[in-house]
Amino acid sequence: MAAAAAGRGHPRASHADRERAIGALESAFAAGLLAKDEFDRRVDRALASRTYADLAAVTAGISAGGCESKPSRPLTRAENVAAWGVCGLIVSAVLTVIVAPAGTTKGVVVVTAVAIYASSWLLGAIMMLAARHRGSRPARG
Repeated sequence: MAAAAAGRGHPRASHADRERAIGALESAFAAGLLAKDEFDRRVDRALASRTYADLAAVTAGISAGGCESKPSRPLTRAENVAAWGVCGLIVSAVLTVIVAPAGTTKGVVVVTAVAIYASSWLLGAIMMLAARHRGSRPARG
C-alpha cells in the first residue's frame, strides 16, 4: 500500500520509458560511471519502477550523454511523415553531391536531387502497397 501511495499523483511510466532508463544505465556502465553491482541494483529498480519519479531516482547521479529517462510520447502520423521527409531530403542531397561530377551547374544538381527524392517516395509507396497487398491475401488451406 505504501508503494501505491508513493506513486500517487505522478504519471505512470511505460515499458518504453523503463527501457530508456535501462539504456541510460547501460551507457553509464559502459562509460565507467557505474560499478557492476550498482548497475545491477539500478536495473532491478528500473524494472520495478512504476512512475517517472521512480525512474528519475534510478538514473539520478549519472550523466550518460543526456540519456536520462524523460517522459515521452509517440510521434503523431504527421510528425513521423515530416521526419521521414526530412531524412529523404538529406539522403537525396548527399546522393546528389556524391553522384554529381565536378563542374555541374546548380540547376542540374537541383533537378537530380528532386529526381532522387521523388524516386525514394515512389519506391516507398510501391513497397507499402506491396506489403498491404500481401497482408490482404486470403489464407490458403
